[in-house]
Amino acid sequence: MDDFRDMARDPKHRRNFEKLLYLAAKRGDADLVAERLSWGIDPDCVFGKGRTPLIANVKGYCPSAGTVRALLKAGADPTVTDEAGLTALDYARRKLARLEARGIKRRRKSPSLDENDQLRLGPDEQAELDDMRRELGEDAKEYLRIWWQERLRAARRVFNDPQQVAEIVTILEAAGEAK
Repeated sequence: MDDFRDMARDPKHRRNFEKLLYLAAKRGDADLVAERLSWGIDPDCVFGKGRTPLIANVKGYCPSAGTVRALLKAGADPTVTDEAGLTALDYARRKLARLEARGIKRRRKSPSLDENDQLRLGPDEQAELDDMRRELGEDAKEYLRIWWQERLRAARRVFNDPQQVAEIVTILEAAGEAK
């Protein structure tokens, strides 16, 4: 674990570790998020379209109240906006409204899993994976193995659970009032 802390703080590796935090948050994996935050990774690191791990969690397919709590506890700023000018709370409210409008009241199986519960990537995720391969070059093998394991783990967890989203709205409203 100390090796990871050292690597996460090393400017040469920092961005890769921030990406691992971002992806764990996007996939709603509170345990991995907490572990990566313990390595000293910035909870407000920014990726595509100005999204932080907090925004990525809410916009992702596996929003998790535990992930939101871990990020806030580590100092994530709930008032940060992305390139569209929206906060995590804005996205959580929108997602909850969409789920309620569709009448979705319970957990569902992820569409990323086939009939044998194996992962299948859509075109956007496949493009993201290809970009990571190009960006990381020779260092990609182990990183991509971890990415694949985490993505499969996320797909098997929870898919847009309205109860989680409602809880996230409550947590973020309270966090915003505390700021």
